[in-house]
Amino acid sequence: LHSGASGAGAWSAVVHCVGKMLRPTRGEALPDHAYPFKNVRHPAVTGQGGYLIWQSGAFIVFVLDSRLLQDTRPLGDFPLCRLLLSNDSNYPWFILVPRRADISEVFELSAQDQLQLWQETTTLSKILKDLFSADKLNVAALGNVVSQLHMHVIVRKRDDAAWPAPVWGKHQAVPYTDEAFAAIRERLKPVLTTDFRFEGE
Repeated sequence: LHSGASGAGAWSAVVHCVGKMLRPTRGEALPDHAYPFKNVRHPAVTGQGGYLIWQSGAFIVFVLDSRLLQDTRPLGDFPLCRLLLSNDSNYPWFILVPRRADISEVFELSAQDQLQLWQETTTLSKILKDLFSADKLNVAALGNVVSQLHMHVIVRKRDDAAWPAPVWGKHQAVPYTDEAFAAIRERLKPVLTTDFRFEGE
């Protein structure tokens, strides 16, 4: 795939070329919740928020909704979900996005993926409650604006900007500085250790 390629042809070339490198040998089965790219990342895909994933017996491209890309900062990957931080420093607001194409509802996931999503949501929730001394966690999958399935895990405190109301639409977002984002990441590193890979590592 040359650097000037774009559009559907570029995506097709990425799927074909990387898919050939990663195609399982006869008798080998890759789990649908395997890490993105396993050992291969292609900039034409990852640069646009995309991953080549093994789903339902084939390699396909999973791409984050452009609004999620715009409004978040990436932290890394669980076996199933991409972990994002909402770019609003009013609240520690995390988002889990299952790396599955064309999914908008939890019941559309396979039974295995539903269990994995709940496990990752529960694991993250427990970590965040302790790490940020949360008074309450708001855990929800709405999708009225962004239909791509994603799970919000929001740390709430009695003195936060919107308490006790929901966080949506209450206050203008205050983006993280690079230093503040790095500090969040460093706080997570000692506790997000099981089956998690931080962005860029």
